[in-house]
Amino acid sequence: MQNYEDGRRNAADDVIDELIGRVLEAYPAERLARIRSRSEFTWRSGHSATEYGDRISYAMLARPPEGSSGGLPVPEDASDIQREMIWQLRDMADFACVDSEYYPGFSSGLEQVTVPSMFGCVKECVDGSDHVKPVIRTPSDVYSLPPPEVREGMVCHDFLGRMAYKHRRAGGRIPVYMTDIQGPFSCAAQMWGIQDFLADLDEHPAEAHHLLGLCTDAIIAYFRDMYEVTGGTMIPIHCHPVIWVPEDCGVAVSDDFFAVVGARTAEEFSVPYLERIGAEFGGVTTHTCGNMNHLAGVMNGMRHLKALNFSSSETDVARYARESDPRVSLIVHQGWMSCCGLPVLDDLGHLRVCAQAQRETGARVFCTFPGGTPKSATPENCAEWEKAAELKIEN
Repeated sequence: MQNYEDGRRNAADDVIDELIGRVLEAYPAERLARIRSRSEFTWRSGHSATEYGDRISYAMLARPPEGSSGGLPVPEDASDIQREMIWQLRDMADFACVDSEYYPGFSSGLEQVTVPSMFGCVKECVDGSDHVKPVIRTPSDVYSLPPPEVREGMVCHDFLGRMAYKHRRAGGRIPVYMTDIQGPFSCAAQMWGIQDFLADLDEHPAEAHHLLGLCTDAIIAYFRDMYEVTGGTMIPIHCHPVIWVPEDCGVAVSDDFFAVVGARTAEEFSVPYLERIGAEFGGVTTHTCGNMNHLAGVMNGMRHLKALNFSSSETDVARYARESDPRVSLIVHQGWMSCCGLPVLDDLGHLRVCAQAQRETGARVFCTFPGGTPKSATPENCAEWEKAAELKIEN
């Protein structure tokens, strides 16, 4: 694991110390306990239903109207990891200006090659976009793959080093969110070559299942590594890294192929491996990009599914909430792409759609807003957000 500490103190350390202090002051223990309690209502159908029935849970990313509250400059001597910490700490301090369920913590980044790199995969640029370079040339190659490992020079190794540094540098007082982890189906498809993998599933199911099993083993091992380098305090969600997760609600993985495969393919080649991860960690949350309304029945059959994450402009939230098993929480983020003619919503529209889905179906919805340009937390905006999130509508 890469070591980002060289033992020498610089000006960036002073800024980091100051910002850590500001974040801890902005989120005292009682505030964090309140956020956890309200968030837990999202994860548990029987938890404090009366107390938290006023509005949906939401994590609003907004800045103080007078400007950045943590706007200390980034010193010229700051290393890459120090710059990253300073930017993230400034965001945490800023987002405290809204009384929402945003839970402060360090983001750990996103790379689709993270797990494939354990098998020797690297990134390549194709048509201006980064992709995982496949290592499977013929289906039988799955039986000669090297055992997965984490070693210097690999993306998986670098992420662990960054997570460990943030955890140690903050003295364990500010949690670290997991890095993005693509699920077994996504990892296998990228290692095989996406088009070839999807085309070969029917003719080479044994080879596909063998690779999916290897990817599942690697993902489980990597989760253990992430917990180890963060002293067991990692928050196991990446979609998006703003949500507190109860200890017994498992971990999160992505399966962006849910949007492009049918129910039979998902049920045979994805669900069993997600279930293995869920069984190992006490549950699984699954994220997808794109529309997944066609898979509600498949998801309802999963024993270990805790939550689903998708965008309100890509999956019809109201329809999914009506068809979903009520034990599954819905973590719905604001999206910038449209699927199936769904509208791209602004902040108020997104909150209203999520609140309406919970109000009319009883589904537990957590409404999040991805990164981008945060709104200004004026008193007027804060009041509008609260009103849009209301569950009790007076005639």
